Amino acid sequence: MTTPWQPLFERLIGELDGHSSPDWQMPNTTLDPSIYRDPERFAAERDRLFRRLPLCVGHVDQLAQPGSVLALDLCGVPVLLVRGRDGQLRCFLNVCRHRGARLVADEGTVCRKQSLVCPYHAWTYRLDGSLAGLPRAEAFPDLERHTLGLRSLPCAVRHGLIWIVLDPTADAVLDIAGHLGALDRELEAIGLGNHRVYRQRAQRRAANWKLIIDAFLEVYHLRRLHAGTIGPFFVDAVAVNDSVGCHVRSLIARETTPEIKGLPPQQWNPQAHATLVHFIFPNSVLIYHPDYISHLGLFPVAPDETLFVHTMLIPEAPADEKAAAHWQRSFDLIDAGVFDKEDLVVCEAIQRGLASGANDAMIVGQLEQNLQRFHSTVDAALR
Repeated sequence: MTTPWQPLFERLIGELDGHSSPDWQMPNTTLDPSIYRDPERFAAERDRLFRRLPLCVGHVDQLAQPGSVLALDLCGVPVLLVRGRDGQLRCFLNVCRHRGARLVADEGTVCRKQSLVCPYHAWTYRLDGSLAGLPRAEAFPDLERHTLGLRSLPCAVRHGLIWIVLDPTADAVLDIAGHLGALDRELEAIGLGNHRVYRQRAQRRAANWKLIIDAFLEVYHLRRLHAGTIGPFFVDAVAVNDSVGCHVRSLIARETTPEIKGLPPQQWNPQAHATLVHFIFPNSVLIYHPDYISHLGLFPVAPDETLFVHTMLIPEAPADEKAAAHWQRSFDLIDAGVFDKEDLVVCEAIQRGLASGANDAMIVGQLEQNLQRFHSTVDAALR
């Protein structure tokens, strides 16, 4: 039986033996630096991409227990994820229907609630979003309570990931399988839904969201920027790449990749023998490390500021202290050592450099063609 990875690996073997990828026949291109700085373009991206398309905002393991509540501020939209007493996961705007106060102030931390109570006037909502009660109800004789439940956002779970649309007027039924297209089968084969959340870190960084996406779409920098961390585990700048609808798939050669030449194709593993990366438009990156998965969510705050959320997913909860120590070391290496101190630092430096006017154009070489795929898709979506 052919696995989803066999054709990719066959191409990767060819790339190890020579320049067989079509990317080598693509001409060098350039990017206009203004796309990372222009306020009008930023507003268009926020409104047409981030408030209209499905966004992955977490993993169901974060909200496994009934009564779990998570408040997030995404692209200027206050969001509330709630696991109801009936076990159903729902998404609401974190806004009281009386005077607009936020119901849950602490962002990014899962808490347990019996109900949702506004801190301003104590209007109270059930976990299904319906209005349960309000003090001095006689002051509102004409109030139609059934119309004043919390505003819902479209929400769905697929492959263990929570997907929402930030527009409360959007169609409530999300077709995530249709959005993922051919990647849907691959996420199923990886078994994302069976993973557990080990740790999550959210931080604001002084770089445009697209600059950070760029950093995770090309392998040209791997052996250079990451020379002291993960670089030595990879063959220098060898990968195969595809546009998959509006998304991008990459399979990156590791030092262990040549070993597959002696294995049957059924044993070729996109984590053990290479590193698979899925970019899911517009803002998610899934990196399949040898024994865990990183999900990166990029949420624009301003033209030069991005909320960067890294969630580390592991196959099962740590069984003992030895396992817990292993996962802690892995998280520290990838989150603090690689993402925080290398990738994000460079992106912030580029953002500062853009303002200097040193470069009228940013050069995109044949090892960076995924940037062209990504930016062409953004341009098409804005049109």
